[in-house]
Amino acid sequence: VEVVFAYPGVGNLLYQAIRTFDYFVIYGVVFIVIVAIGLATFFLDLTLPVLDPRINY
Repeated sequence: VEVVFAYPGVGNLLYQAIRTFDYFVIYGVVFIVIVAIGLATFFLDLTLPVLDPRINY
């Protein structure tokens, strides 16, 4: 997506950090991605029972 739309994002940042051995940027990008996935999973777990009443925890 970044290449097609010529819009640099996290993937390009991670690629450049890996090429230049910038470990702090790599740690930061990995941390941000992990937090984003965790938050998305959390909110999905909260909204799924509202959307589908067959799901109960």
